[in-house]
Amino acid sequence: MTVRNPFDTSAKRIVREQWNTPLLRRLHQDHGFRFRYMGLPGVDLLDINAWRDMIEEVVAFEVRASQTKDDPDGRRNIVELRRNLNLLEIPGRAFFGPMEEVIILRQDYDGQPYNPKEVITLYNLDFCDEISSRIDTREGKKVWRFEAIRQILTDQKIAYQDRGGPGVFVLLLTVRDQIDSRKLRNFLSEGLYDDTKAYLEICGGAESLPESGFVLGNFTWALKAFIHNTLRQYFANPHISAAFFPLVQYRGTPIRHARGSIQSPMLHSMVICCFEDSENPYPSYMPGDFLSCVSSIAVKDENSLVWCPQPGEPTSHVGEPSLSTIIEELGFLLPNVPPR
Repeated sequence: MTVRNPFDTSAKRIVREQWNTPLLRRLHQDHGFRFRYMGLPGVDLLDINAWRDMIEEVVAFEVRASQTKDDPDGRRNIVELRRNLNLLEIPGRAFFGPMEEVIILRQDYDGQPYNPKEVITLYNLDFCDEISSRIDTREGKKVWRFEAIRQILTDQKIAYQDRGGPGVFVLLLTVRDQIDSRKLRNFLSEGLYDDTKAYLEICGGAESLPESGFVLGNFTWALKAFIHNTLRQYFANPHISAAFFPLVQYRGTPIRHARGSIQSPMLHSMVICCFEDSENPYPSYMPGDFLSCVSSIAVKDENSLVWCPQPGEPTSHVGEPSLSTIIEELGFLLPNVPPR
């Protein structure tokens, strides 16, 4: 299988190999997890190949390719993705169309129904642009990413109630570190938890968010606060508890910008989620003061992970970040997961 994924970079591989894989391997080896994967692996299935021995099923999505004379419907990528998935001999389905659109409209461009039945144990929501981007759909350009995440969590809870299965799943979320500052200010103007407000007040005192213009690769603390606060709100209704790992910053593929071509600044979140006991009144989140007590991480020189604290985050970490050390130091637990 020829690797030619335009979004795969050495920095992205560091995140996959040094950050995601150790957690998945720990769940696999210590708790016997085999993952039902759902995400955007690309035609080369790089994630699937990296985690092949731990994956039992794949639910993949592929958007329409650029149209050409030989491929007027832009089907070449979905055809190749399905072919490569068959070659790996891993059970799965590949949907044609933007993931957000297929999830919301419940059907892909081939008329294939999207009707999830089983609990997904590994979501890899690897978006190449900002979290609030408009996407091209059959109904025009839509901001459907937020609704798609809400729908995913709703589907997940229904599947768990109807079919049972593992009470724990992993959520990987990747977005560009970019957003219009006015939009971000609006997002952060209401619906915030008290700890989010406190974190924003500390960070804003050190580095004020601009009134206008695009935030691109700077003011990461503001996007971190928004993403964390939003996920906690979305988890509350399906009654899902979660353990949040440090946010990881890395540089992706080049994008055009007013200053010329730059490497796309990306943010990667990793969360362990579990279905909370229905008798408990509220879900729990670990660490309780995640925003202010857990420093962010960055890929350095595209070959290693280093601590990269934002304003309002601790600066006392020593050495390179290690997943096992973070689990021990920050007290990450795996509730409802019996030892193997």
